[in-house]
Amino acid sequence: MKISANTVVTLDYEVKDPQHEMVDPGERPLVYLHGSSGIFPKLEAALDGKTVGDSVQVQLEPEDAFGEYDDELVTSELLQNLPEGVLVGMQLEGTGEHGTHIMSVTEIEDGRAVLDGNHPLAGVTLVFSCTVSEVRAATAEELAHGHAHGEGGHQH
Repeated sequence: MKISANTVVTLDYEVKDPQHEMVDPGERPLVYLHGSSGIFPKLEAALDGKTVGDSVQVQLEPEDAFGEYDDELVTSELLQNLPEGVLVGMQLEGTGEHGTHIMSVTEIEDGRAVLDGNHPLAGVTLVFSCTVSEVRAATAEELAHGHAHGEGGHQH
């Protein structure tokens, strides 16, 4: 079966940066519903029409992946306004004018924490290498929900 809209695809994958440094070793297969915006559009386009055993390598520029780094998403907050025990590396959920988002604590100094709302891979070019390990027709439930179910997919 060829990958097309409304097929559930399982990929064995890894992600590196252009200097061949490992970003994500893909320890678990990636399962997604093709045509439902479940993966990066450039990668999905490269996989269209492929079958089990086919391999694809796609370079994703920041705008094709997690976006450019945005300095305006970095802010400083008094520690007294944050949960007790905040440490560098922690992620906090914040609510702002654009809804709920995740902020990473990148620095703590002088009673303040620097919070970064960028995705950790914002501004990074990624090289996504994958091999198709399974392609199947999506179930009616998967189509209704807009994502793959079962192992590696979304669980309800």
